Amino acid sequence: MKKVLFSLLAALTLTACGNKTSNAGMATADSTQATASQDKHSAEYIIQRLDAIYSSRVDSLCCSLHYLALYAKAKEISQREGTVILETNHWTQGQDIPEDWSYSVESVDQITDTTAQATVTIHSFDDQKVMLDLVFERDNWYVDNFRSLYEGADYDSGGNIIPGSEGVKESNELKSLEEYISQQHAEPTPDVTDEALQDVPRRNSLREAESMVEQAKQRVDDYAE
Repeated sequence: MKKVLFSLLAALTLTACGNKTSNAGMATADSTQATASQDKHSAEYIIQRLDAIYSSRVDSLCCSLHYLALYAKAKEISQREGTVILETNHWTQGQDIPEDWSYSVESVDQITDTTAQATVTIHSFDDQKVMLDLVFERDNWYVDNFRSLYEGADYDSGGNIIPGSEGVKESNELKSLEEYISQQHAEPTPDVTDEALQDVPRRNSLREAESMVEQAKQRVDDYAE
C-alpha cells in the first residue's frame, strides 16, 4: 500500500512540473536540488530547473557566465551612449506582465554533458514559443541564449521593406547583443574637412620653403670656400 501511495505522489509531482503561472512557484533559481538517485542531465531534472528559473527570472541566477559577460558589456555601452539594448524582456516576452501571464515547458532535448535545448511557451497577452539554449556550468543548468520565431521583414537604410524579405524570422538574443556591441564600437570613417584640404598646400609650401633655405645655405658655403 505504501508503494502505491509513493508512486501516485511521484506521478502527481512530475505532472505539476513545467506548467506554472507567474505567482505559482516558490522555488528560487539556485535552489533546485537533485536527489541522490536523480540525474542532473535528465529531462525531468532540467524541467524542474526551468521551473525554478522561471519562478525567479533573475539574470544573475539564471543565465550563463557567457551571456552575463556579453550583456554587461552591452549595458555599459547603453548607459554611456543612452541607447536601448533590447526592447522586450526575454523572460516575459513583453514590456508589461498581464495578470494571466504563464509559461509551459513544452520539450527538453538534445541533451549532452554541457548543453541542452528547451522549448517554452510564454503566455503574455498571446502565446509565444521561446527556444532556450542551455549550458551546464557551476554544477547546474543556465540559459545561454533566447531564440524565438516571429512574422517580420528586413528593412533597408531608408526604413523601407526589402522586397521578398517578408516571412518568418528568428530572434536570436545573443546575436542581437553581439551586433549591438559591434555597431556601437564601430569607429566612423573620419571626414575629410575643407580645413584639412586647405592645410595641404600650406604644408607643401612649408616643405618647399625649408628646401629653399637648405639650398641657400649650401650656396653660401660654396661661395665661402
